[in-house]
Formats: sequence, C-alpha cells, structure tokens
Amino acid sequence: MTMKVLFLLVFAALSTEAFSCDRVLKVGVSQSWRPYVFSQNDQLTGIDIEITDLVLKEAGFCSQFIAMPSSKRGFAELKHGTVDLLPAASYSQQRDDFSTFSVPYRNEVMRLFWYPHSHLESQDLKGLLDHKQTILTNSGSYYGDELTRLSKNKKYKDQFVTVPSLRQRLAMLVAKRVDFFIDDELAGLSLIQQHQANNVKIHPYIINNDYIYFMLSDLSLSEEERQAINHAIQFNKQAITDIISSYKTQ
Repeated sequence: MTMKVLFLLVFAALSTEAFSCDRVLKVGVSQSWRPYVFSQNDQLTGIDIEITDLVLKEAGFCSQFIAMPSSKRGFAELKHGTVDLLPAASYSQQRDDFSTFSVPYRNEVMRLFWYPHSHLESQDLKGLLDHKQTILTNSGSYYGDELTRLSKNKKYKDQFVTVPSLRQRLAMLVAKRVDFFIDDELAGLSLIQQHQANNVKIHPYIINNDYIYFMLSDLSLSEEERQAINHAIQFNKQAITDIISSYKTQ
C-alpha cells in the first residue's frame, strides 16, 4: 500500500448522528494507539475519538477521521491544510509556529517501560543514559524539554532510537534490542496487557507530565471556528473526564 493510499484511507466515516453541522472537519489520527485510538467492529473508537466527536459536535461540526502513517505526516498535512486538526498533541514552540493550539482537553504522562534492574531503579533520564542505556521513542513525538535537550547532546544522541509504531517499540524491547521505550502510560500498559508481556514494567522516573491539546489548522479554520472548539472543550470538561475514566476501568 502506497503512502498516498494509506493517507486517504478513512477508518471512520462521517459522524452519522442526526444533528445539523456547519461543516465536516478532517481529523488526522494515528492508525492504532489503544486506548486512545483503535478499531472495534470496523469502526474507530477510543478516548481521543470519543472526545473529538463530542467536542466537534458541540462546536457544530461533523468529523471525518483520516489515518496518518506517522506523527510527522500528520504535522505535514496540518501545515498544508489537508487536515483541519490533530488530537493528542503536546505543546512545543516548533508546533506552535505552524498551528494554533486549543485549550487543553486532557493530561498525558510519558513513562519509561523496561525489564527492571534494581541498580537502575533510582536513576533519572540522564543517569540512565550515563549507564549506556538505549531508549526507543516515537518519531515525531514530543517528550518534554529534558529529553529534547539530552537527545541533542552529542554524548547521548546515538542512544536514542526512533520507530513510528508502539507495537514495534514493545517488540524491540522484548527482543532485547533496546533497554527502554517511552510512551504514554495508559497506551503502554494497554499494549503490555494485550500482548501479555507481563514482565515489562514502568520505571519510577516520569519523563513528562503535561497537558494535551488539539492542534488546529491556521489555513483551513477561521478564528471563529477555533474559538467554537475551545468553548466546546471548556463546556464539556466533566463529560471528557467521564470518557477517560470509562477506559481506565476497562
């Protein structure tokens, strides 16, 4: 399957709820990132899918979800206005230069997943790198200022490896090709449970704990439309909290 065909692959068609919408917004999403985005009964569902549907409906829009092969591809399509928004975005100045961030709609905790070794449990990120540990990340993801700074350090840059798929990251850890992978806490735990990789644990050190936003297109969305999305987030805070809580109990 070519990249172009993959980009055009729509996992979830237009929202079919009977309500009037001003326009259809194209939403770029990852192919699979349980419990945030995944396919069930041939339809997309998950925390970010439900929240996006809720928010856009409240703002008066229908939604069309389009699969992105990687975060980098999603950013490129948003820059060109091919998609109108991207969910599940952490803030960085670089991303802010080509989009508008919504108000935050949830939180994200980035964690280190590993096979535990007692002599490394007390180490922070720099300490792990000083112990020559290799760390696997997602290409295009932002993990906070500390990791960004360390990954640019000539001393450590070869210890960071990137692949686009969480499933690949777990497989490489299980194969002992890397020492750690970094991902969202809920997503990592969900995949570990799904693949019964019960010996993979969470390292005590927290890589990043920050707000998550929608990245909104500066090209295809008006200021009025962006504000409507912000108001919908603020109006539905409790409903968003309830959606997230429902997946934590599954």
